[in-house]
Amino acid sequence: MELSNYADVIKKLATLYYEPDFNRLLEQLTEGETKSTRFLIKMEVKRLSVPTRRILDFRQRVNSDVIGYECDGILHHMTPTEIKLLETLLGQHQGHYTLGIYEQVLAYHQSERSKPAAERDVAVMDPAAPFTVEPVQYASYFIRNEERMHYSSGIKLRFGDRLVDAMTSDISTSGIKVKIEKDHNIAAGSLISVNFFSLRQEYANHLLRDFFAYKLMGVDEEDKFDYLRLMRIDDNNELNVFISKLIAQNKSKYKVNVRYQEENVVVKGYEQFFLPRMSGLPLYVANDDKPVLSHLLVNENNRGVYDYWVNEESKSQLEACWQTPWMQALLQAKQRIETTIYSFYYSQNGRLFFYAADAFSLAKSGSKALFLSFACQRPNFRVFKLSLNPSVFDEKKHLLAAESQQPLGTRTIEALQHIRWVGLLQDITNENILNDYKAYTQQGSDFNQLHQYRLPVAKQSAVLSQFKFVQLRKEARFSYKTAIIASNSERSMKGWSNDFSTEGLQIELEEPLDVQIGHRIYLELPMLQKLSKKVALVDLPYSVVGCNKANTVLHLQIAGDKDNHIGCQFFNLLISSNKDKLKSMPEPSQSPGVTAVLRNMYCHNLATVPLYIHKVNNSYQVDRIGISQNKNSLLPLFELFGQPEAPYNLYPLFADSSIKQVFDEALSSLESTYRPWQQVLYITVAASDSEVNTRFEKDFSDDHERRQFISHSLQKGAFFAIQLMLSRTGRPDMEYIEKELNYVSHYAVHRAQKLEDELWSVRGVVDLIDVSEELLYRLGLRRMR
Repeated sequence: MELSNYADVIKKLATLYYEPDFNRLLEQLTEGETKSTRFLIKMEVKRLSVPTRRILDFRQRVNSDVIGYECDGILHHMTPTEIKLLETLLGQHQGHYTLGIYEQVLAYHQSERSKPAAERDVAVMDPAAPFTVEPVQYASYFIRNEERMHYSSGIKLRFGDRLVDAMTSDISTSGIKVKIEKDHNIAAGSLISVNFFSLRQEYANHLLRDFFAYKLMGVDEEDKFDYLRLMRIDDNNELNVFISKLIAQNKSKYKVNVRYQEENVVVKGYEQFFLPRMSGLPLYVANDDKPVLSHLLVNENNRGVYDYWVNEESKSQLEACWQTPWMQALLQAKQRIETTIYSFYYSQNGRLFFYAADAFSLAKSGSKALFLSFACQRPNFRVFKLSLNPSVFDEKKHLLAAESQQPLGTRTIEALQHIRWVGLLQDITNENILNDYKAYTQQGSDFNQLHQYRLPVAKQSAVLSQFKFVQLRKEARFSYKTAIIASNSERSMKGWSNDFSTEGLQIELEEPLDVQIGHRIYLELPMLQKLSKKVALVDLPYSVVGCNKANTVLHLQIAGDKDNHIGCQFFNLLISSNKDKLKSMPEPSQSPGVTAVLRNMYCHNLATVPLYIHKVNNSYQVDRIGISQNKNSLLPLFELFGQPEAPYNLYPLFADSSIKQVFDEALSSLESTYRPWQQVLYITVAASDSEVNTRFEKDFSDDHERRQFISHSLQKGAFFAIQLMLSRTGRPDMEYIEKELNYVSHYAVHRAQKLEDELWSVRGVVDLIDVSEELLYRLGLRRMR
C-alpha cells in the first residue's frame, strides 16, 4: 500500500501521538479504512514519533548564514529559517524532538538546497526573538475553578437577526467552546443567545427549549473552522444543575478538559515560588475616613523591612506613618500611589525616636534638603518605595481557598471588608543612594525644624500574618533590640541587635566596621548581661555571613562548636526559660484563612515584576514573567519588543549578553537560605531606532559618568532604573497545588508529570523593582516631556 496517499492524516496523527486518547483519534481520522490500512498508518505514526538525538548540522552543505542552535541539550547548526521550522514543529509535537521532526527539517533543507540561490527562503533573525517570555497571570485561577468536559452536541446561536447552527467543543456551567464555520462574522464582545437543541432531544428536558445568554470572549482560528469562546452571563440555576449532572454522569465516557486546572497548577505553583521570597512587605490599609494600617504579610526576605520599624519596646512604628498628615494627604487621592519614604531614628536615654517623610511632602514643604541632610548622616537612614492600589474586598474571589483552610469568623470577615488599599513597601537603600544624599548635607541647620516628621508612638493593632511556604530556616528568629558592642582586631563599635536566634544575630552599628563575609568579630551584650550572672557575655565569637554595602548591618553566625559557645547557650536558655522577660513583638497570625485572603488580595495587586529562572540541561533560562490585573510601570518596557502572539520580551534586560552571564554566576553562588543578591541596572531604549543600552550602576567609573549616562538617556528616549533582587529557590511547594495536580493526574497523568517537571526545574526568581523616579528625584533630574 502507498502511504503517501495518507500523508496529511499521518502528519496530523503524529502531532496527537502523545495524547492519552490517541487510539480513539486514530479511529476517527481513519474512519472507513480497512484494519490493515489503519495498522500500517499507526505503525508509521509510531515510527515518526520515536524520540531521537540526531543532530541537524548543515555547516558543510551551504554557504548561507548557518548558526548554532541548542535544543534539549543537542547543538544543531542550521539557517534561521530552518530554526523557525524546527521550533514550529516542536510546538506542534508538545516539545518532543522526534524522528519525524528530524526528517521534516532535513527534507526542507534538501529541498531548499536544490533550488537556485535567488529562490531560496531567507529569514532575518530578529535579535529580540530569543527573549520572549510566557506570562503567568497572577490570581487568574479565580475564574478557572470548575470542571470542563469535551462534549460535542448541536446548538443554535442567535445574534442580531441571524440564527446559525454550530457544535459545542467543550462545556462547563459558566461557558462553552463552540465549533463554527469560518464565515460567521461575529466580533469579540458580542452578546449571543444559545439553544441546546440536541441536548433537548436527548434528555427531553423542558428547560432546554429556552435560549440562554452568553458573551463572546474570543475566537480561536483554525484552518477550516473557528472556535468561539463563550461565557455565560445569565444566572439560571437550573441550567447550572443540569450541566453539572451532565458532566458528572459522562466523565467516564467523554474526556474531561483539564487545561484550566493545568493553568491553575502553573499559576499557583509559580506564585508560591515567588511570594515567600519577595523582598517587599505587603500592606493592607483599612477605613475610608481615617485610614489605618490593618494587616501585613511577612516572609523570610521581607521580615527585615518590618523589623526596621520596631522600637525599644518591640512595637512597630510603621503603623505610626498612617497617623501622619503627609500619609493621610496621600490617601485622599483615591487612586494608585507610588512614592518614596525616607526614614531614620536616633536613640536618647534608652529610647528610639523615628522620623519619616515622603518625597511629595518634602518637596512641597521645602524641607527636602533639610530632612535629607540630617537623615543621610544616620547609619540607620533608609529609603523605601511605597506602592498603594485602591482595592475592595470581594468575598467571591478573595475567600477562595481561605474557608477551606480555616473557617473565618464574622468579626474577621468584617475587618477584611474594611480594607481599602493593598500595597507594598520595599527597602531600596543601597550604597549609591547613601552617597548621593550626602550631597544634601547642610551646615548650621536647626534639627528642631524636623519635629513635624517625628512619628508618634503607635498603637499595636495591625494583624501580622505569614506566607504559607516551605520553611527555609532551620530555627526560629526573635526580633529584639538590645545594646551590643562589636569588636574586631582594630576597633570596637556600639550598636544594637535587630533579631537573634540560638545560633546567630543581626546587628546594626552606629558606624561602619571594616569586615567582610567570613571575618570573625566578638560581641559584648551589656544589657542582656543583667539577665544572667552565671556567664560573662563578653568576647563572644561570631562569623560574618552577610552585610550591607555600608558595613553597618551585619548578619552573624556563631563561630566554633555550638555546644561550647557561651552565646548559643545563653540565647537557648533565654528563649526556652525566659520568654516572659522578652519584649518580643507580635508573632505572625496563625490563621491560615486570613493569610489566604491577604495572599489572594495581593496577587490581584502585584506591585513588582517577578521573573522565573529554569535549569534546562546545563544552562539557566529566564522564560516566565509574572503579571497581574494591576498596572506596573515596568511592563511597557517589556512590551516594547513584544509581538501579538508573545506580548512580553526581555530583550531590554538581556540585550547585552554579559547581563545574563552576571545572573548565571550570581545564581550559581547562591543558596536557597541566603538573602537576595541585588544590583541596580540602568536601561535606555532610544526613541529613534529602539537601540538598547544597559549598564549596572556599580560599573560607572565615577558620579560624573553616571549622571552623563542618565542625562543622555533622558534625551534619547525611555530610561529605566531597575533594582534586581535575585533569590535561589528550593523545592516547589507541591502540597499547595496538590488538589489541582491530583485532578490533572487523574485524567491526564502525562500532563501532570510535565507540570511537575516544569516546577521542579525552577532554580531562581528575580524581583524587578522600578526605582527610576527615586533616582531622578535624588539627582534633581527630570524626564523630557
